[in-house]
Amino acid sequence: MEITDNHFHLDPSGRKELAVKDFIKAGGTRLVLVHKPYGSWKKIDSFQSQVKTTLKLAEKARETGAKVAVVAAPHPIELLKLLEFNSSSQASEIYFEAVDYCTSLVDEKKTVGLGELGRPHFEVEPTVWDLANEVLTESLSRAKEVDAAVVLHTESATPEVMADLSRIASNAKFPKSRLVKHYGGPSALEDPHGLVVSLISSSTNIEIAAKSEFMLETDYLDDPQRPGAVMGPKTVPRKTHKALENNILSEDQVYNIHTKLPDSVYHEFL
Repeated sequence: MEITDNHFHLDPSGRKELAVKDFIKAGGTRLVLVHKPYGSWKKIDSFQSQVKTTLKLAEKARETGAKVAVVAAPHPIELLKLLEFNSSSQASEIYFEAVDYCTSLVDEKKTVGLGELGRPHFEVEPTVWDLANEVLTESLSRAKEVDAAVVLHTESATPEVMADLSRIASNAKFPKSRLVKHYGGPSALEDPHGLVVSLISSSTNIEIAAKSEFMLETDYLDDPQRPGAVMGPKTVPRKTHKALENNILSEDQVYNIHTKLPDSVYHEFL
């Protein structure tokens, strides 16, 4: 039986493969390893160097026995940081350079998708909000060209937010069946508007969402300053087995959550 953590970070200053070993010992088998910024960057070569670090961390994770699908992208907050030193057009151009680098990795089969793309999860000036949505639309369009999955980082997912993200995907002609709302929450499942929802793996979330279609994640940060944040690496396998034992999830539901849906989104775990 596959057990897939749909959103897992590793950090060069963190526990790295030791965290992956904890995941495996608890019953986990597959990870979606999501690139995270290891520091601010202003030029494309710095971004590329950070993504290469994520690819090395993925290899270390595989050496422990985990199957890994890697997604990488310039985080939406990076666009805001670029705006501190550049005009809107210059910041967008640098951001798209990073997007194009990540689409090239998908094309070379070094990664399976782009993540985290999205928009700020907090209130910003209307002009910045509009720019972020324009950049997201174009980024999705570029991701579609290489048949990439995409993981989204946005504000909390109400049905209205899911409808808006679905509209953006339609404008970009991006397949919603391969567009994942990370940190979705049960409210995202009320009407996901065709997007895939990834839930933080709490017992409450699993119980509320049991009859819906979703994936599970920890959003484990591997941050030495915050051990176990957002959730620890053992959480997804432990919560899944507990839900099975308590008849909250059936074996068919576990198969859908951990095998069928992740395979349909990411296509391949190596």
